[in-house]
Amino acid sequence: MKKIFFLILASQTFFISANTPEQNNEAKKVIYKYAEIVDSRSFDEFNLIMWPEFSMTGGYDLKGIEAFEGAMGYLATTYSKTMHFIGNIDGSWDGDMYQGKTYCIASHIFEEDGAMKKLDMGIIYEDTLERREGKVKFLNRNFNLQWQKTETLDKLN
Repeated sequence: MKKIFFLILASQTFFISANTPEQNNEAKKVIYKYAEIVDSRSFDEFNLIMWPEFSMTGGYDLKGIEAFEGAMGYLATTYSKTMHFIGNIDGSWDGDMYQGKTYCIASHIFEEDGAMKKLDMGIIYEDTLERREGKVKFLNRNFNLQWQKTETLDKLN
């Protein structure tokens, strides 16, 4: 009985996703690169991970890489640092299209009234990526803010 139960569990797990690890890694690399580009302020690298018609929706309505870069310019002038912690990445491929969710806590550091503060945002991104000519890039990120919290940071020596 135990062997049959294990086979049922294993077979369900095996058939849940037809995606290969390599396909899922392609999406993860793009998702992690997004956080790296934003946090390092290397906005001129967005073309490496976004198709020209990229859009950010959900609280934002940004169409095209140029519009998104403009929003990131505002982010850079508003916050002295950011750090995006990527949690779960859950999605799947259907042909050359990836649909998934990325769970993230994004920390934004800024100064207010002489004190350093941190705005943390709990975000679930709904991601759409597309593979064209062997390259995987974002088509859309839908921003879903789950919560936010601002706190004063301890002084560093």
